Amino acid sequence: MEVMKTSNKKLKAKMDRICNADPRKKAEKLKKKEKMKLADEQKKKEEIRLANEKKAKLIEDSKAKALNAKNSNIEKGKVSKTKSSKAKNTKVKENAKVVSQKAEEKAKANPVVSVGGVDIINTNQGKNGLRITFGGVVDAQGYGKAGPSDEDYKRYNVMPGRSKSYYKNVSDKIKGANPVFPEGIGNIGDYSDDMGMIADAILHLRAENKNEDLGLLYGADVQFHVPVTEGKGASQGVYAARGRSAHIFLNSKYGDLKLGYQFGPEALMRLDATRIATVDGAADSDWFRKVNLEGSAASFPFYVTPRLYTESFSSESEKLSFRMAGKYNKDVMTTLPFRIAYYSPNYMGARFGISYSPRYDSSLFIVKEGDDIRHVGPDYEHVISAGASYEYDFDKYKVKVKTSAVGEYGFPKQPSKDKHLYKEFVEYNDLMGGNLGVSADYTIDEGQSIKFAASFAYLGKSGQPKDIKIKKVNNEYEQIPEKDSGGQNNEEYKRIVGLAQFNNDTMYWTAGAGYQYENVYTSLTYFGSRMNDKDMLHDIALGVQYDLSPACSKSKFVPYAALHYFMTDEKQVYKIEKVGNTTDAAPSNQGVLLLTGVKFSF
Repeated sequence: MEVMKTSNKKLKAKMDRICNADPRKKAEKLKKKEKMKLADEQKKKEEIRLANEKKAKLIEDSKAKALNAKNSNIEKGKVSKTKSSKAKNTKVKENAKVVSQKAEEKAKANPVVSVGGVDIINTNQGKNGLRITFGGVVDAQGYGKAGPSDEDYKRYNVMPGRSKSYYKNVSDKIKGANPVFPEGIGNIGDYSDDMGMIADAILHLRAENKNEDLGLLYGADVQFHVPVTEGKGASQGVYAARGRSAHIFLNSKYGDLKLGYQFGPEALMRLDATRIATVDGAADSDWFRKVNLEGSAASFPFYVTPRLYTESFSSESEKLSFRMAGKYNKDVMTTLPFRIAYYSPNYMGARFGISYSPRYDSSLFIVKEGDDIRHVGPDYEHVISAGASYEYDFDKYKVKVKTSAVGEYGFPKQPSKDKHLYKEFVEYNDLMGGNLGVSADYTIDEGQSIKFAASFAYLGKSGQPKDIKIKKVNNEYEQIPEKDSGGQNNEEYKRIVGLAQFNNDTMYWTAGAGYQYENVYTSLTYFGSRMNDKDMLHDIALGVQYDLSPACSKSKFVPYAALHYFMTDEKQVYKIEKVGNTTDAAPSNQGVLLLTGVKFSF
């Protein structure tokens, strides 16, 4: 490019640079200039950010210094006040310190917290705090029963002891029908009313603490039985709170250990159709107390609940404990055996438990009649019970299956001339029994499900007497002799003959189904049993209940209704004849029982 001619040298040099400049260099120069401009802008932004952070830090430091100064003034005031108070009265200082500590604790947190409607008292706000939980179950119920109306069935609707008069014309059968109670004690329950109402409560207190460093949870459980009206405890004359069970526990990742008065795995791990039933909608309840199942001779020949022997005994649903509590006011229901029990953790759906009980309370089996003392119960010793369960969830088919097997074994107490002063000692068979159960739960959708369950149990001759011995002059115990000292037939020997009715094994079985639709649940269950000389009991129960409590609530308020239809088949040879008839035996009892009520658990 030609540069215009001029006499000014500086202007000429400038024009030459402009006109003859390299375009690439010019572009690079502009680019470099743009980068420098951006760098300057970023630097300014960074300086502004740092300045803001420094300003915020200065504000925080200022606040912290002010707070420290305030606290320092407060502490100085406290120290000054404390010194002055100490000079006046040392006790005032100590009280002020306690009040100050309590005020600080209260400011930290309220120790009483409501969780699911249950007040949990946290007495230690630290990491390993003590926690006390109070709960229970209250059941208010009304009932009505009906059966055949002819004269033969009226014998079953009687007051306590009334059936004893049936022996007036058959005195030779008394000792054989009731070899353990040869004088005849009549029926225990009151079956004279066709309608009634009861209310009962079980209260539960639990205290627990934990050591997170060792991974331990430990504490104690206590249960109290409170029969508010004539309910579960009335047969013993219990109308106030009584201890039901009490044990301490230690839980860890290796399993749960329990020590105290408690039910064992034979009860807690048992599985049968009653587990899927509605409230009182199965035989595993106190339904038998409202209908007469004590038989025509008041000998209680039926096995009335699907429980193994030790659980039945401690629940007063076994014939001996039912009689000992009702006739002799023994505290059977509130005297559980002492046990040490271990339950393993759940491993891939499997779990097992085992327990050991050294003995029962012997006072439960002692009867005093005048100056004579009799031992009339098994008084089992060294009782071992165990259980195992397995649960598997078939997610693909929405089915959950569970199976369980439980059993128990023990030895009856034996007479000893060196230890015992009993005039009479009733010997019993060994304790042996087992229960096998299975259940299935099918989920239709979020609000619907169907349940099925069944079980079979074999109890052998558990709880059945096998011999009656009396104490001789030499303090040895011998069987009641067939002949008396004069060589004549001994009337008491009829009791030994009567023991033949207990030579058969006891067994029971259950089956049932349940259906749930949202808060409504209904179930149909069947229970059958056979004991003694093949005396049988059948119970079919239809139940329905509605849960009025919210879905996430730990407390439940459940109105319910259950209808039982029962039949008995009494085969014992000592069955009483029909009224006004000496050839035909009295018919076995049967009928229906309707239970309605409300159960509240919290």
